[in-house]
Amino acid sequence: MDASDVGRYGTLKFMKRTDVNAVAAVFPIDEEEVTFGRDPRCDVRLYYGSVSAVHCKIVFQDRKAFLVVLGTNGLLIDDSPVYPSSNPSSPTTIPLSTNSKIEIHGKVFVFQYPPKELRPILLATPARKGRVRMSMIQSAQVFTPRPSNDPGENLRVLQSPIK
Repeated sequence: MDASDVGRYGTLKFMKRTDVNAVAAVFPIDEEEVTFGRDPRCDVRLYYGSVSAVHCKIVFQDRKAFLVVLGTNGLLIDDSPVYPSSNPSSPTTIPLSTNSKIEIHGKVFVFQYPPKELRPILLATPARKGRVRMSMIQSAQVFTPRPSNDPGENLRVLQSPIK
């Protein structure tokens, strides 16, 4: 991982499915919130039926990271199941530490804070343009002419067999 992979607030690593110790992709976190879910506005889009529109999000408060569980099916944090709260006004919120493992629908992400020596420098520099953006689908599918504005329709198309 080089310095360009480190964001103001940390790094999100997507781990390979066949080897959970191998990194498939690295994304710098420069915003105070990173959302996961099926909704096209989510930063990490996971187009699977068991994933909620907004399944969870990483939020930063006083430069500390927390995972807020919003979906209906829960997820795994460091191999432990975490379920959403039955009270929507008080969602399940878990503090994250460096190397916390987040698993949603079998997809594994690892969160890391920036190295301590880089934190003051990173926070003093302007945020990069753009956000973490990643999409994961069950199979290759081409949208013609473009995706629908309805996430449910996109999910239906993505789950249909390739013709």
